[in-house]
Amino acid sequence: MNDGPVEFIEDNASLNQVGSDKFWKVMIVDDEKSIHDITITSLKGFMFEGRGLRFLNAFSGQEAVALFHLHPDTALLIVDVVMETQNAGLNFVHYVREKLKNHVVQVVIRTGQPGLAPESDVISKYKINAYYSKTELRIQKLISLFTTSLRTFDISVRLEAELEKRREAEQELISLNKSLEEKIEERTRQLVRANQLKSLFLANVSHEIRTPMNGIVGMADLLMDEDLAPDQKEYARIIQSSAASLLAIINDILDISKIESGQVIFEQRSFSVKMLVHEVISLFRIKAGEKNLDLIINVSEDMPHFLVGDETRIKQILINLVGNAVKFTEQGFIRLAARIENKDRDECLLFFEVEDTGPGIDDAYTDRMFDPFSQQDASITRKFGGTGLGLAISRHLARLMSGDVTVYNKKPHGSVFKVVLQLKKNVSGSLEAVTGEGEKEKISDLIERISQLDLKILLAEDHPVNQRVILLMLKKMNLSATVVANGEEVLKMIREKAFDLILMDVRMPVLDGIETTKIIRAPESDIKNKTIPIIALTALAMQEDAERCLKAGMDRYLTKPIHSDKITYAIADLFKV
Repeated sequence: MNDGPVEFIEDNASLNQVGSDKFWKVMIVDDEKSIHDITITSLKGFMFEGRGLRFLNAFSGQEAVALFHLHPDTALLIVDVVMETQNAGLNFVHYVREKLKNHVVQVVIRTGQPGLAPESDVISKYKINAYYSKTELRIQKLISLFTTSLRTFDISVRLEAELEKRREAEQELISLNKSLEEKIEERTRQLVRANQLKSLFLANVSHEIRTPMNGIVGMADLLMDEDLAPDQKEYARIIQSSAASLLAIINDILDISKIESGQVIFEQRSFSVKMLVHEVISLFRIKAGEKNLDLIINVSEDMPHFLVGDETRIKQILINLVGNAVKFTEQGFIRLAARIENKDRDECLLFFEVEDTGPGIDDAYTDRMFDPFSQQDASITRKFGGTGLGLAISRHLARLMSGDVTVYNKKPHGSVFKVVLQLKKNVSGSLEAVTGEGEKEKISDLIERISQLDLKILLAEDHPVNQRVILLMLKKMNLSATVVANGEEVLKMIREKAFDLILMDVRMPVLDGIETTKIIRAPESDIKNKTIPIIALTALAMQEDAERCLKAGMDRYLTKPIHSDKITYAIADLFKV
């Protein structure tokens, strides 16, 4: 019996030292030494693919296990079955295949007792590559067996190496994807945070500007309802229009945010194109007069008395375009033209042109002039001011109305902006919506019916000017109100007295309108009239602000600047008059 596994290296001058990759490792596992000697002698001088043989010798299954651990790169195992036990060789093969998960080494069973078990079952169960009796393996068959086995091993090793590269590449790709997903998630979180901060900033800016604007617009509206001299009426109208223009700037900032988030909602009401064009031009007569510019209006004779659409949004587009024309034109004229093209009985295309005799537009700038915050030259902002949002908003709005805004230069100088909008026709034939007379009669009727309700109203508003404006609006409806300046005073007042309605500002010191409303509506609160109607009056103009108010329990939501008609309609709706 041998003392342990041994190694034999064939004496071949072309072979290098032990361990060189110029050897194919072949392990003979057999308890008969003569089998080892015969095999080694038979394969003397054997070469395959320029590499010789390095024999590893084990005389039992246990020795084979230990030797294979030392040489896991063995290419071929020639294994006897019966050694220290009846199945020692098969147990060794099972260990290599199942425990070590080595499926590339070639396994040849060479047994002196063939036929004891069905060879097909043995080959399949133990994943054996070949099965022979010891008497079968003569020199030529050994050479053929070694050649085939080493070729198969070489191919298997190369394939396994390629598969390993692919597995590593796949793992690297998985890691890269995971890293990319993490970066995208982080970037998404940053964008969400940035959008939240932007929305908060816009809400704060809007609130701070709308609060004093409520006083300007409200007082102008009240003045317009007074019996004024013609000159005074015109002054009041200019104040009103100027306030509307200032409000448009505020709305520009909010509109970009709404457009980006898809929150723009269009009204569908009758309006007069002719009146709209004249109103837009009237806003710029003073400024144009200062520069001696002529303002020209051309409305086609076949223009219907009225169309159906969002007059405010269309006016916003035209104000942006005419305003730019007046701003950049130093001499000559600005022309606002309107014409119509019928599509069918119910719809039409409305075309506007704003032509000026200004410096024109650099051809290199026309492709990006509708981008937000874009100016043809940095000096323009310093000289003329503006947000750089007007053209971007105008095009966005036009496209949302199935139209567009385009521009081209006019020879020898100047530019022309073209607007096309798809609108509905007003087929009712009623001029009531255009003249506004029917609307005024309706408002008067509502005011008369509201005044008969003898409502006890509590006004919660901390701004003195806005207190005055709303009280005057209520006075027009023959209504009065008790005024408080914060939510705590609201709670104190409604605990002491009975009220029919609360007009509630949202942002107030001490306790704001949202929290005050929640306390009133809470089932566990000590407020007796938990269902008292509450109308929010707020300078917060974002969609989420409206949702927050309604979620808190407020019944209606009015955005500052507040017109008296808005309050009238809200009260009439709440009390079903």
